[in-house]
Amino acid sequence: MLPPSSIYHSPDVFLKSYAEMERKFKVFIYPDGDPNTYFQTPRKLTGKYSSEGYFFQNIRESRFRTEDADQADLFFVPISCHKMRGKGISYENMTIIVQNYVESLISKYPYWNRTMGADHFFVTCHDVGVRAFEGLQMVVKNSIRVVCSPSYDVGYIPHKDVALPQVLQPFALPSGGNDIENRLKS
Repeated sequence: MLPPSSIYHSPDVFLKSYAEMERKFKVFIYPDGDPNTYFQTPRKLTGKYSSEGYFFQNIRESRFRTEDADQADLFFVPISCHKMRGKGISYENMTIIVQNYVESLISKYPYWNRTMGADHFFVTCHDVGVRAFEGLQMVVKNSIRVVCSPSYDVGYIPHKDVALPQVLQPFALPSGGNDIENRLKS
């Protein structure tokens, strides 16, 4: 039972609705695409981009995940701009790759067309993902974006998009940018 002074207009209705969501909510993750764009969780997640990695790992292991797309409430587009950038792909080519991937999902599956992508979401951590999606206005306008920092994106839409907290390191990197273990001794 929620306290009577709670922020909810109707605490009892909220609790019933929330309990129902816990039982029924399902997310479908589109199958692996191109191995150059699909995020494979490394053994160790570290650094400022690890929020994206933890998100991918947790959603794959989530009890809300379904293999049956017809049962899904939301659809996750598992594309990693950070991984593409790490492979040296330019922002322009990333935009083309993302566009081709989304268009392949649209033509292969019926789910995007039902809502024009409003029930689809993807992660765009940091400026890498934001810049790769800049040229895809249909995707940005219609889909839910999970962004690691809304300050990177002037197009962040608060009533639609979601801010994912960044993993903060407990201390700044040592001067030179390398971890202590990776520095050469003189």
